[in-house]
Amino acid sequence: MDAVTIHHLDSVWDDSVDEPLALYDSSDPSVQTGSYVIEPGERVPETGTTSHEGDEISVILEGEVELVADGERYTAGPGTLSVIEAGTPHYSVNTGEEPCRLVYTVLGGL
Repeated sequence: MDAVTIHHLDSVWDDSVDEPLALYDSSDPSVQTGSYVIEPGERVPETGTTSHEGDEISVILEGEVELVADGERYTAGPGTLSVIEAGTPHYSVNTGEEPCRLVYTVLGGL
């Protein structure tokens, strides 16, 4: 691997639909960074909640998503950064009319 890797996000969005696309993955320490497109009306996960062994950090680049964590609702739109602490049960819903494009990093295990 080169010392520097550049990802042009415009070229990865099509591969980020339906599931996250890992753009960087490391096991020492455990880190994953990727891109994700959440379509209008889409809920992630489809049912229930998800949680991770590590903190999840997301930057919303376009669109808007409603994040529900521990029963609290938050709205994240363009130019916002969300941090979900490790072990927090959560899900996201795109309640808007345009796709939500985000870049995420999980610090620790998925």
